[in-house]
Amino acid sequence: MIFDKLDYYIFGEMITVLFSGILLYNVFTSFSPYERKHRLFLYAVFGCFCAAAFDVVSVFCTSYYSVVNPTVSLIIQSLFYASLIFIPLCLTGYSLELAFSGRKTIAHHITMIVYLLYLILLLVNLKTGWIFHIDQINGYQKGPLKNITYVLSIFYMIIIEVTLISHRKHLAKRLCITMMLYPVIGISILCIQFVLPKVLLTGTSSLAALLLCYLTIQSDMLDFDLVTGLMSQHKLEKHIQLKNTKGVLFVLSIENISIYQNNLSSTDFNSLLLLIGRKFQRTFDYAYYTVNSFAAIVNTEEELEEKYESLKVFFDELYASGQLKVPVPVEYYGAAVAFDKGQKNYSTVKTIINNLLIKAKVKGKKTLQICDDSVLADLERQNKIYEILKRELRLDSNQFNINYQPIYSVSDGRFMYMEALSRLTGTEMGDISPAEFVVVAEKKGLIEKLGNVAFEKICKFISDNRGVVNAVSINFSVYQMTNPGIVNHVLDTIAKFGLDPSNIIMEITESIFIENFELVAKNMTDLAQAGVKFYLDDFGNGYSNLANVVGLPFSTVKMDRSLVLAMENSTKNYDLFANLVSTFKGAGLKVLVEGVETENQDEQVKNAGVDYIQGFLYSRPVSEDSCLELLRK
Repeated sequence: MIFDKLDYYIFGEMITVLFSGILLYNVFTSFSPYERKHRLFLYAVFGCFCAAAFDVVSVFCTSYYSVVNPTVSLIIQSLFYASLIFIPLCLTGYSLELAFSGRKTIAHHITMIVYLLYLILLLVNLKTGWIFHIDQINGYQKGPLKNITYVLSIFYMIIIEVTLISHRKHLAKRLCITMMLYPVIGISILCIQFVLPKVLLTGTSSLAALLLCYLTIQSDMLDFDLVTGLMSQHKLEKHIQLKNTKGVLFVLSIENISIYQNNLSSTDFNSLLLLIGRKFQRTFDYAYYTVNSFAAIVNTEEELEEKYESLKVFFDELYASGQLKVPVPVEYYGAAVAFDKGQKNYSTVKTIINNLLIKAKVKGKKTLQICDDSVLADLERQNKIYEILKRELRLDSNQFNINYQPIYSVSDGRFMYMEALSRLTGTEMGDISPAEFVVVAEKKGLIEKLGNVAFEKICKFISDNRGVVNAVSINFSVYQMTNPGIVNHVLDTIAKFGLDPSNIIMEITESIFIENFELVAKNMTDLAQAGVKFYLDDFGNGYSNLANVVGLPFSTVKMDRSLVLAMENSTKNYDLFANLVSTFKGAGLKVLVEGVETENQDEQVKNAGVDYIQGFLYSRPVSEDSCLELLRK
């Protein structure tokens, strides 16, 4: 048989070719190619596959040296030597990536320079035979530098060990230990290879270590966070859904995490997360990390309250000691829900926790909000509102309807336009406030449908009352304005009801531009060119940028009620208000002021020169019929 004439035992290497090929496919399909460390691991596996394959082929070439062209054998053997050292080079780079979080160091350059020098030596070896040479008389012959591969392999493995040991405090424990085992396994098998040179194990040594690393990394990607060392959200989800789950789920959210992320290097930021993760590991038996939030499961609420106090002390000391490296204390708050309340569904538990975190945030930093019956009742109420919205968001619904608040024109002395306001009335839960059902719609993904159905109802109202209704202003949400199809939808709906685009006034707040200024600006421009008018809503309420006002196709600026209230307090505030009105009118814009409720406010805004007034003094939001009656008067 052909294998009987071989000078080496190659079955181990042949199996390595098969398994490294399978491993290469799995790494390629399961790891993100955008992360440098994952690419390096992929390269290492590829190097293992090539090394084992070239080793097998070179054995055939050297065993049949009298038949095979020596130059071919020399090239194949050189490729084997090159790929053999390529494996520890990549794994050294992988370890350096873990330790320094992508930051280049002198160790990166040294390892690469050494490998490049080694490649040059291989090229020189083609002429000199310093490492090996092949001829058709003696076959494969070793040179004076025959052990260079052993020396370089040990060199790279020492760098891996030193790097991981010196940075072990900044690395997840499981992955760090696994990577530290690679040199141990590699050197052990190389020693066997050195003692038994006829048994080829070079590829096997690399495959064994790579396979161990792969299984650990793959497992950690699913069940462990590689930065903090804590169990992952996937693990938490599985834990919650166990039938015998008992105790209390606790989640700690860091409100100002972005400050540290933006002002620290990736290494320092990961070190901070690891530091907090280790505190959680010491404090809780079951600790998890879920996208900038830390979670844990404890036995009782009393136990949690005690451990939460220790977390407060930890964060205070973290800031006082200067370990944060950013002179800003950690702002955090917590939420907890007991499983004995019948919550076994991860989605439900997550919803409860999110509601609790919102409440905790309102109460202030360091607050711990624990779920009680009122929270569950509130969640149940939200679910019922959601079901009502799903049922009633349609054009022919009588429960989801529109009220209108007339807008008074100062120059014409009568109501000219009106603002449309969505209402949910006469349900099995009674009348539901917009402040409540709009929030539910946003949480449950119905807000865009709510806006679209409201728009259709308004268009139908205008169409049914031509000659009485001149134009209606309609609030459009960020979800609608950032939808690439908003222009076609608005214009198609207008055409569907036979309206003119000038019948529609779209009210949008400046906060909408935070999401995607370019897209919103383009949508506005396209609609304005078609004849739709735009009001800038709530000017003066927190986020105000005059550049947005004058640079976009607004026809009217709607002054927030807070400016009206401030205007009454002092002459200075009134002068400021009047100057704003004058500035906008000088730029060719109309000014509408909302929230006018008293005769004094009415007199002041008129003296300031506003064009339109909206408020309870003139009319509260009313039904369609009442609004039509006001307009006819």
